[in-house]
Amino acid sequence: MLNDLLNRRRTTPDERRKRELLEEYSMLTDKLEQIRTNYDYVSEDAEIDALIYEENAVLCRLSALYRRARERGIHVDFPERRG
Repeated sequence: MLNDLLNRRRTTPDERRKRELLEEYSMLTDKLEQIRTNYDYVSEDAEIDALIYEENAVLCRLSALYRRARERGIHVDFPERRG
């Protein structure tokens, strides 16, 4: 057990930032999928409008994250807009 702890190499700040970026990307793409699934379950205009605003907010966050990833040489796919 102690040997395992001693043998683990420490992560660099760049590795931590990459991991955090990928975790945020995963969280946002999951959120986007949930929002898009919810379109099937709402019928009132106000609910649809709320989902549209929420989807656009997540897409804006993903866009900023995508730019940061690209600047750091990290590959992530940008989800396509639904239309």
